[in-house]
Amino acid sequence: MKKRALVVDDSGMMRQMIRTLLEKNGVEVVGAAENGKQAVELYTELKPDFVTMDMIMPQQSGLQTLKQIRQQDPRAVVIMISSLSAEDSAAVCTEVGASGYIVKPFTEEQVLAVLNEVVGPGFG
Repeated sequence: MKKRALVVDDSGMMRQMIRTLLEKNGVEVVGAAENGKQAVELYTELKPDFVTMDMIMPQQSGLQTLKQIRQQDPRAVVIMISSLSAEDSAAVCTEVGASGYIVKPFTEEQVLAVLNEVVGPGFG
């Protein structure tokens, strides 16, 4: 059975790039959000298997959104994506409850490695 994903990023180009990469690797992208508020609403409605979430977005940061999703569903699998320094940001994200962390710019192999680690084997 295909895994279902929600893609969250304020950049339309980045949302499309992540969607294409995921779909190419057998993931059903059930929704896409351009901000944190939308992401929380779609998460509640769609109940995806995992979320890819940009860290820096207008209105509400990815970290704030991650906290809200985890309050709603403590078992939520959220993979943070950011161009910020990996070490500092990854530690903060993990403390808040992120399941994984991907640094922009990323390769398909890097994304698949994180998916295999946190969502389960079978990607790529």
